[in-house]
Amino acid sequence: MTNRYIRLTALSLLCLLSTVTMTMAGQVSPDDILGTWLITEDDEAVEKVEITKCGDFYCGKIVWLKAQDESDTPVTDLKNKADDLKDRPLVGLEVLQSYQFDGEDTWRDGKFYAYRKGKTVSPKLTLIDKDHLKIQVKILFVKKSFVWERVTGQ
Repeated sequence: MTNRYIRLTALSLLCLLSTVTMTMAGQVSPDDILGTWLITEDDEAVEKVEITKCGDFYCGKIVWLKAQDESDTPVTDLKNKADDLKDRPLVGLEVLQSYQFDGEDTWRDGKFYAYRKGKTVSPKLTLIDKDHLKIQVKILFVKKSFVWERVTGQ
């Protein structure tokens, strides 16, 4: 065998491997969003949201808050516009509702309750890879994105 043949064979195998990897990376199934996701601010863990299946839709609830670990009393929904909801605990609160998979890599048409602002928005959720979920909020002409990281080995 010549060096040229070996190089050509190696290059062909590398191209084949790259094609297979890109094809596999592009395959996202609806349930790939399931699991617990870590939310950070300034590189510090602040909360975890567990995404589950709710019938034909996907929903998520807060399962951990750093602020709760630092407090003797439950952290409540103080910024809620409805006075009768301001006392409800945030841990256990469903913050994602009615998301649907779009057939590619994104979940849409749901509602997300942003308790820090006391507002409900409708971001799209896009799986960047198996361990990173992009949350993209668009309000009028302004877009803001966050990336959540999958919690593994809890």
